[in-house]
This record gives sequence, C-alpha cells and structure tokens, in this order.
Amino acid sequence: MIISEINIKLTIVGLWGVGKTSVVNSFVGKDFPSMYIPTIGSNIARKEYKLNDFHIRLNIWDIGGQRSFNPLNPVFFSNLDIAFLIFDLSNPKETLQEIKKTYLKNLSNYSPDCITYLIGNKSDLIKPEEFEILLNNIRQYQIEGYPIIFVSAKSQDNISEVFSLVVAKFLKKLGKESDEFQFKNIYEQFLDLIKKDEEELQKLIINLEEIDSSKLHRIITPKIIKKIKKSSENDIVTLKEIISLKKINESNIDVNLIKENIVNAFANNIAMILDIINQLKKSPIDLLLVNIDKTLDELTNFKKDFELKLDSILELQSIEEVSKTKAENNNKGGKNS
Repeated sequence: MIISEINIKLTIVGLWGVGKTSVVNSFVGKDFPSMYIPTIGSNIARKEYKLNDFHIRLNIWDIGGQRSFNPLNPVFFSNLDIAFLIFDLSNPKETLQEIKKTYLKNLSNYSPDCITYLIGNKSDLIKPEEFEILLNNIRQYQIEGYPIIFVSAKSQDNISEVFSLVVAKFLKKLGKESDEFQFKNIYEQFLDLIKKDEEELQKLIINLEEIDSSKLHRIITPKIIKKIKKSSENDIVTLKEIISLKKINESNIDVNLIKENIVNAFANNIAMILDIINQLKKSPIDLLLVNIDKTLDELTNFKKDFELKLDSILELQSIEEVSKTKAENNNKGGKNS
C-alpha cells in the first residue's frame, strides 16, 4: 500500500503561564501576545511539509493548564507521536515539579513510546548572574531520560529548530522501524527540505552534566531578536481571575479577544474532526476497527472541549453584560447627583 500522507500528533503540556501557546504561535508565525490569555480546553495548530513523495502534517495540540479544565484527560495523552513538556526557565522549581508530579505518569501510561522533550521556555528572561542558580534548580528536578532544550517564544530563539528536530527524529524512527521501503530515505529528504543536518539539530540539546554557566550564557542568549509586541510579566492572569467583575473593571483585559481566540479554536477543532473522519475513510480493512475506536476517543474529547469553550463564552458574555449595566447605572447616578 502506497502512503502519501503522514500525520504526526504532537501535544504540548505544562503548568499555566509557562508559554505553551506562545511557543506554538511563535512557530506558526503569529505575533507574541501583549498579555497572557489562558487556553480554554485545547487549541490545535498545524504545520505542513511537502517532500517529493510525502505530505507531512504536524498537528500540534496545545493543552490548557487551567485548573478549571482537566489537562490530564487520558485522550490528550493517547496515540501521541511527540510530547513537549514545557517549563518556565524563570520559575523552574514550580513548573518542573508540576511536570514530574502531574504529567509524566499519564504520558508513560498512554503513550510510553512517544518522543518526549523537556522544553525550557523564556530564556530571554534569564540574566547572566542567574545562570548558575538556574542550572542547579534544573539539576535538582532533572527528569531522567528526557533531553532538555532551551527556547524563547518571545525572541523566537530555537523555536523553529526544536520543532524541526522532533519531526526529523520521528521520521528517522519511522524509517528504521517500518517495513515499508518508501520510508527508508524520508529522514534524509526532510533534512534536505529544512536545510539542516543532524549534528546541527543535536546541538540544541543541553547536557546538564557537562555544561557550566559560561557556556549556558552563549546557548540561551538569543541570536536574533525579532520584532515583538510589548508585554509585561504582570499581565499574567488566570481564567478564574478573568471571569470576575473586579478584574475586568480594573484592568485592560480584552474579553472580546479572549472570545475571538475561543471561536478560532472552535474552527481549528472542526477542521481537525474533518481530517480524522477522512483518515478513517482511508483506513485499510484490517485496521478499521482499531481506527474507529481511536476516532471515537478523539470525538469524545472534542465534545467535552466544545462544551467547555461554549460555557466559557457564555459566562464571559454574561459578565460583560453585568459589567456594562453596572457602568451605566454608575453614570446615571453621577448625572443625577
């Protein structure tokens, strides 16, 4: 059977505020946000690569870390090809501890063979005098067996490269493990496409046993600072804080932008459902029942995700209306006085 399409499922998990969505947006070419907007449920982004004989589709699942949503839903960890465990280089203790305590168990239970990387985001925030402390903190919470890479979604440092690295590793694994002759040179084709070699990509990985603070400075200092929007660390808010009259009234939070993001996520998820159904239609007879079960799991997750998104939009809409009414009453009171 000749295969012309390869779908790769990559999930991104981590504590809220570590920059999961910013990493994805930076990779797919969206602007760095001017404020933190929590991911409601899951968002799906896509990157496509066209080789001579293959159309490679990288489906990136950005899983919200909010407590109001269950980021440990087994569906998020099932049938994974690649996983990014994102932690915050400016807050390694809490965010690495969360990965170790919360996410690794489900990952090992449901996708034990997936390609997994620890990604330290926000390298642009680390000052040279903080490098040694950072290294000690990371060593303390080192999660054995998983390579570590430092990136900055804000400056885009190492962002494109880290995604290229994991796609290349997946294709190399596919070429070695598959009996299909057509996959044998797919890894080399991909390296030619991205104009990288294996040694260059492997240099991204941090060796904690050998590196010292002086070398770390050179690794995580962004080489090229691209144009970004102004942002503030004080702009980080949770969904619970957003859904409160006081927070909306006293800040410049753009609730319409939050709702717009949710609506866009709806559209992305619907497109993904259509792809899943089309893939099911192409399934060989001997794999049809297995693929039907996988599809049902995916659709169940989408249903829960849609319900959460809809509830969030309705709640935000309700709060906006109450806030507007309150403001109008205040204005009337001021005129009457």
